[in-house]
Amino acid sequence: MDIICHAFPAWEGNYLKSTVELMKCLAARHRVLYVDYAYTWTDFFKSLWGKSPASWQRMLGWAPRLRRVTLENGAAIQVLTLPPVLPSNFLHSPRLHDAINRFNGLFIRYSVRRAQSQLAIQQPVVVNAFNPGFGLLLAGRLRESRLVYYCYDEIGAATWAGRHGARLEREFLQKCDGVAVSSSGLLRSKSALHDRVSLVKNGVDFELFQREIPVDDLPIVPDLLVGQPVVGYLGSVDDRLDFELLERLFVTFPQYRFLFVGRVQSDAIRQRLTRHPNVSLVGAQAPAQLPGWVQRMDVCLIPFVKNKFTAGIYPLKVNEYLSCGKPVVSTPFSDLSDFQDIISVADDADAFLTAVAAAVEAPADGGVLRRTFAAKNSWLARAAVLEEVLSG
Repeated sequence: MDIICHAFPAWEGNYLKSTVELMKCLAARHRVLYVDYAYTWTDFFKSLWGKSPASWQRMLGWAPRLRRVTLENGAAIQVLTLPPVLPSNFLHSPRLHDAINRFNGLFIRYSVRRAQSQLAIQQPVVVNAFNPGFGLLLAGRLRESRLVYYCYDEIGAATWAGRHGARLEREFLQKCDGVAVSSSGLLRSKSALHDRVSLVKNGVDFELFQREIPVDDLPIVPDLLVGQPVVGYLGSVDDRLDFELLERLFVTFPQYRFLFVGRVQSDAIRQRLTRHPNVSLVGAQAPAQLPGWVQRMDVCLIPFVKNKFTAGIYPLKVNEYLSCGKPVVSTPFSDLSDFQDIISVADDADAFLTAVAAAVEAPADGGVLRRTFAAKNSWLARAAVLEEVLSG
């Protein structure tokens, strides 16, 4: 197949993204054009001032917008940078929001069609990855043979898209031939809106995370004392986390070092966590560095609140933790029945604290069962499922 993936996630970045990982796998067997995140003029100026890693030269076309990227598996993928667009998600008025998006769509359509022509792509399968607003602007405009929506979060409950996301998604789904979702919760909610919804769960780069790193090469945890247990979290430190639960952990177990590896959403969150002396924040790390950080952890956490947004999450981090053989303690934020025999899911705060303490005290067993479980959930296995969805 020729595949055009119109993505919301940026191709580059310091965290792993399901859309990127799936397209990398598919690129080994199919030709893939990855239409990168539509950077706004705000993003452009941040890049110009050195506050964003995005390339303002590519946005303006001063550097080639279309580039061939060679992947670790030896395959190649074409990545297209779009010209800057006007921001619109902050607008309250649906009419004004949609008018600005239609204006943006003129530039997006021109850029994608031009790349399609350069690559001689005919009758592609178009995958819209969590970008229904722009998906509406391209639907039926690329001579596509099939249009599939890839949904990995509950867009109506997302803070950045709450005003318009659900409305645009409902409209866009009427134009789609199929829908792929990443969790059981999303399968239930999207099946009420479309009659061809398939489950493509998140996976893991197993080879990356199961690789043992020599002790001397492991990253240094700030303020870690000799022999001190490390309880860690991998991922964005944002409003998905149950901060009351975490603070109770910090106070109950002052003898543990709590390590957070990932982008911190706001200064308020940073200040709330770092006022506890046994908390270390190391910020976002490159994907290749993540296994070393997880190997530093004795116990790994998924301390999410339970709400409409998290109910649709299949957490990437759970298989990353398990690939390193680490015990995992989670809140019951979504359907975690796939992991019921391999991780600890605590029903309330008391049970969560008890489970963390038990996991710290449990003898190290090498995590053979956890690694074996995670190996079955590779991105290659998930991409094979998505490939069937795209084939119709």
